[in-house]
Amino acid sequence: DATFETVLLRQVLLVTAWLLPLALALGCAFPFAIRTGTGADDRLGADLGLIYAWNTVGAIAGALAAGFVIVPWFGLHTSLQVLGGAAALAALGVTLAAGLRGTARVAAATGALAAFAASLLMPAWNQELFVSGAYKYASSMTADALQISLHAGQLAYYKEGATATVSVRQAAGTTSLAIDGKVDASNSGDMLTQRLLAHVPLLLHPAPKTVAVLGLGSGVTVGSALTHPVDRVDVLEISPEVVEAARFFDPENGSALRDPRTHVVVGDGRTHILLGSQQYDTIISEPSNPWMAGIASLFTREFFAAARARLTPNGVLCQWAHTYDISGDDLKSLIATFASVFPDGTLWLVGEGDVLLIGSPAPLGPQIAALGTRLAERQGAAANLRTVGVTGPFALLSQLIADGPGVRAFAAGARLQTDDHPSVEFTGPRAVFSRSLTDNTAALRALAAEHPVQAAAEARRTATAAEWRDRGTMLLEASAARSAWGDFDSALRLDPRDRRTLDGLIRSAAMANRTGETMNALRNAAGPAPNVEARIALSRFLTSVGNVEDGARLAFAIVEAAPSDVAALEQLASILADVGDKDRLAPVVARLRALAPTSDAARYYSATLRFLEGRADLAVTEARELVAASPTHARGQNLLGAALATLGRRDEAREAFQASLRVDPRDASTYTNLALLEIEGGNTPAGLQRLAEALTLDPTSAGARDAYTRALAGQPSR
Repeated sequence: DATFETVLLRQVLLVTAWLLPLALALGCAFPFAIRTGTGADDRLGADLGLIYAWNTVGAIAGALAAGFVIVPWFGLHTSLQVLGGAAALAALGVTLAAGLRGTARVAAATGALAAFAASLLMPAWNQELFVSGAYKYASSMTADALQISLHAGQLAYYKEGATATVSVRQAAGTTSLAIDGKVDASNSGDMLTQRLLAHVPLLLHPAPKTVAVLGLGSGVTVGSALTHPVDRVDVLEISPEVVEAARFFDPENGSALRDPRTHVVVGDGRTHILLGSQQYDTIISEPSNPWMAGIASLFTREFFAAARARLTPNGVLCQWAHTYDISGDDLKSLIATFASVFPDGTLWLVGEGDVLLIGSPAPLGPQIAALGTRLAERQGAAANLRTVGVTGPFALLSQLIADGPGVRAFAAGARLQTDDHPSVEFTGPRAVFSRSLTDNTAALRALAAEHPVQAAAEARRTATAAEWRDRGTMLLEASAARSAWGDFDSALRLDPRDRRTLDGLIRSAAMANRTGETMNALRNAAGPAPNVEARIALSRFLTSVGNVEDGARLAFAIVEAAPSDVAALEQLASILADVGDKDRLAPVVARLRALAPTSDAARYYSATLRFLEGRADLAVTEARELVAASPTHARGQNLLGAALATLGRRDEAREAFQASLRVDPRDASTYTNLALLEIEGGNTPAGLQRLAEALTLDPTSAGARDAYTRALAGQPSR
């Protein structure tokens, strides 16, 4: 129920409570210094000048030392301890030299010594909580979600710097980089945006050689830029801690910082653009959200004008923006400011939350037309894009929302952001706590319909079922479930038998809140003329939404009609295994064994049947045969771990669970199984961590939640 007003009121009260006593004391300090540090009247002017001079020198030296030496070297907590203790000792020295006597002297000395002791004994703060971004995320969390998020995974990196506190958390298969608690990069849902920030502008340039990237983040954008035939990439990053943290993303960024073409400039990127002389073929600006302190200066007219002046004649600027946590007026203001410098610029919507504003001194129309050709020519870039599901030009062009006329029409009349009036820095924070934001994503899609770009419209009109399916898969991996569902639905209408399309539709249904529409789509696809693939998918979907009986009934009907269909038998076996019906599972397994004896499905469900029958030793034997033949069969490794745990072979079970997570690090059931193993072995903290990861992936898991609650209470797991 947090609102901007209630949060602001609490902040004002807290800041006043903490700082008012300090402000009053500091106000007394200078008169006190005059009283104790001046002598005869004829020296009063000289004494005052000396006191004022030392006060000024101390203020300047203290600010420089704290910002550039003490905090970067020792961190915030130790700096507060050391400086607090030093101030207390200084106070003790002053009180002893001030000529106090008797009770006053004892009281002053006691107070100073107490402050010194308090500084030394100041307890360490919870780093997990400190970098959790609770100020940003807690308002949308359930009662225990914050505690669960703090238990999940581990803090792999934490460092307090002069400009920010930077952290890296690894949890549930995701590595995330946060700056002052706000997640700015990850190797999961953010990957599509991080890659497209480089690929789209570079593909819109005929021969890019020099690139500037403002904001390193995970380094994925820099690594993506290096897959193009560029000679130099200047990385402008103000925080050296971010440069250190980027090494945790080496697998995703291709060790970009070790590429000889990469040149890291630790400093302010805006200053580099404003005052430097280097010309660039492409400039990529990927700052944090404009409501973060100091970031709004990277969204002003002056910055865009400076960036344009640093572009070569065919140069391209790509500016990141967002649709979430921002009002419609503020979003239009950012777009209007960009369009005031790049009137023929383009707007691209990545997924559902990220916006790319791309402009150039030269017309972009011919470059957009050449995008597909350049993608085919630059094989390294094409391979890099395939890692995030971009399989061809359609996936890129379909994200183009508007060009110059459409962009200008959308932002017409909006206020411009300037260095003198960066209003979004002050209006932006309101949107973080707003519950009545305009659906900016829907507004941008409406813009695409009202002002269609020919290249994007043509790409959509001629797209094949496979292209819609691949685009849906790309968006689903980017956590854009609503858009992904629409793409899978489009693909299903063109090809109702494609199993990957059917699977994608089912995976996106719950996340997109499209259960009813999915049911109708699958029933229509199944049709009066039997479509076995769609009927199997419908059985899966019925089971996934809790209608197990109807799902099983349909699966039995499919098998009866097509007794030799291995996929139908596998679906029926899946349902029976999930409900633990070993009696009806046995003949299905026998049929699978007869039809496809060496298939993964036959081996897996045979081992599952042994486990349900209480024959864990045989389950281990058969599961080992499965993972020996298919080492990347995550469910097989999980089953092997469960069987080994039943036999009390904990070390082997842990190894199997970990092998399963290496293959599929986002399977909540494996985290739960591993957690129970740890708790039973007496390692409750490790168990809580794994259960928190399970609940991060699947908050509805009753088994994980019950085990988590019991572990917190110190009760044995059931």
